[in-house]
Amino acid sequence: MNDSERRDLEQFAAEHVADGIVRYGAAGMSEGERRSFVEKLAREAIDEAARSMVEGAVTTPTAEEEEQIVRRLVASQLGLGRLQMLLDEDDIENININGADTVWVKRADGIKEQVDPIADSDEELIELVQRAARAHHTGGERRIDSAKPIVDLHLAGGHRLSAMIEVSDRPCVSIRRHRLVDPVLSDLSDSITDELGRFLAAAVRARLNLIVSGGTDAGKTTLLRALAAEADPADRIVTIELSYELGLHELPHRHPDCVGWETREANTEGQGAVSMEYLVQRANRHDADRVIVGEVLGDEIVPMLNAMTAGKAGSMCTIHADSTEGTFGKIKTYASQSPKHLSDNAAAQLTAQALDLVIFVRKRPDASGLARRYVSSVRVVEDADGPHVISTEIFAEPEGGGPAVLHLGMPPGLRERLADVGYVAPIHGFGR
Repeated sequence: MNDSERRDLEQFAAEHVADGIVRYGAAGMSEGERRSFVEKLAREAIDEAARSMVEGAVTTPTAEEEEQIVRRLVASQLGLGRLQMLLDEDDIENININGADTVWVKRADGIKEQVDPIADSDEELIELVQRAARAHHTGGERRIDSAKPIVDLHLAGGHRLSAMIEVSDRPCVSIRRHRLVDPVLSDLSDSITDELGRFLAAAVRARLNLIVSGGTDAGKTTLLRALAAEADPADRIVTIELSYELGLHELPHRHPDCVGWETREANTEGQGAVSMEYLVQRANRHDADRVIVGEVLGDEIVPMLNAMTAGKAGSMCTIHADSTEGTFGKIKTYASQSPKHLSDNAAAQLTAQALDLVIFVRKRPDASGLARRYVSSVRVVEDADGPHVISTEIFAEPEGGGPAVLHLGMPPGLRERLADVGYVAPIHGFGR
């Protein structure tokens, strides 16, 4: 079919689907039932149109063209239009939309490519984002308009959407698509060695306080999910995020007693905002065994560290940093800028009291140029000396690159805590 014939067929099928939904009703259907119903209507319309095409000597759609039309119609009825088709592609990790007609995707192998527009105009793109904010954010309705031109959303499937209008020349949308929403450490065999996997699993079981650091898109959230999967199912977990992304509260088979909290924006009168800092402070009132902060972004760092020193052993979080050692500098910066205005000495002391391990995740191209993510360093936090945090790198990236391997013997105290949960630490490492 040529483009004109394809558009005519798709329009005919769309009208048939819309008419069928009105005629038969779909309000009481589950999402799965509605999807099957829409697919059935779309295929009926295409079959009917194809018969007319044969009679009129017009080219009929191929099986691939028919399938594409069905997918687009299902997406427009059930999801987020043409954007939904990108969300349904398993190998896509990031979607960046710079106006309706400029859409870029990054795939799991690191390939970046421009794809077809997901809206016919910027106005249609804005309507799509507004629809997502109203109906598809899993934490309840959010808004984006002239009074609130920036929004962060958590979409079904664990995807994170961030959008801006009016403060940019054109509406822009970025979506982080999580390919692994329920991972365990064994799923990350390309990112961690078997020995490191056993060590990290034991660290969670031993209730060590962990912080996962790394750059943007390095895999921090995926690793945090996999670490959390090692927690005792009996643990009461409170997760705290800017907007839902971890999704642990949506995995009752792993975390049957888990509640997810997210920040709330102020209303049009400037009232009702709830910050991450406040939510971390409230975790103590809700009998949490573990507090997990999806990403520490600033003021909540001091309450988070205080929670770790106040009986919330086994708590975890992520933070943006350029190395395990650089993580300590980022913590001190956030602590000094927080309402508590901690000095470097006080921040270092609190860090040493609260944290047990810092785990660094790196993203870099391999020899073929494809993106690879892996844990490159693990540090044991031991003490503080003035403004400095004293730590030992026990797992380090080998000379040839790749996942961290045992570098130095583990401190006796750490070795004993891990032994209590069945982990026998190797005695030798390559750096000894």
